[in-house]
Amino acid sequence: MLVRIFEYATQIALDQGEIIENTLKVEIPRSAILFLRSTGSTPDKMRIEITTPGGAVSFDIPVMKAQRYGIEEIFEKNLLFLIPFYIFSHESRFEEYNSDKDKLEILKAEYADIMARLDQLLGNGSISAYTRKIIMEMSDKVLESIARKFEHVREGVKSVMGGKVLEHEAKTILREGWKQGREEGRREGEGYGRMEQAKETAFNLRTIGLEEETIAKMVNVPISAVREWFAEVVL
Repeated sequence: MLVRIFEYATQIALDQGEIIENTLKVEIPRSAILFLRSTGSTPDKMRIEITTPGGAVSFDIPVMKAQRYGIEEIFEKNLLFLIPFYIFSHESRFEEYNSDKDKLEILKAEYADIMARLDQLLGNGSISAYTRKIIMEMSDKVLESIARKFEHVREGVKSVMGGKVLEHEAKTILREGWKQGREEGRREGEGYGRMEQAKETAFNLRTIGLEEETIAKMVNVPISAVREWFAEVVL
């Protein structure tokens, strides 16, 4: 994982670097690693050390542990990208939720709270309808994968997170999807705009250290497409 983070960071540094006279100046961007599952032995940070002809340099990579973030902290710190992974904090109790309706209702209430907060952010203009929809879709994909053996958990959470999209909201989402890829999207239509947004989301997920297979599931494209996107940048 550290190797991938180093590769991504140095590629970004090269892309944004500049040559001034006879000197190439690059800046390594701040990075973080997201662990969807963690234990007591999972470190709070990792380190990269580089030995160069001019001396040694090192920097820390903070570790984010998805299971430790509660709803309040996610919204207070504006870590909305963690919402799809919030279900991991409940993974150890899936069997209980699946067999106990009362406990399942408690889980559903938490997701109802998440939806209410997203709706509030949408209402005050902090997020767009498109962003809200992406969060919901990504949450659904993670849920389908992690809770595939627990039907009641899947259907219970989906009944809350899979809210209906109103007609005016759908139009807003479509407009924003077009805007994401407007230059080519205007010529090739909605399909291109959706693919461009999937590509942008894939690169964002890669920066937090997610596996290519996980990213492919999250953005709903073949893993071969994800690898092709990433290869384009490396080349």
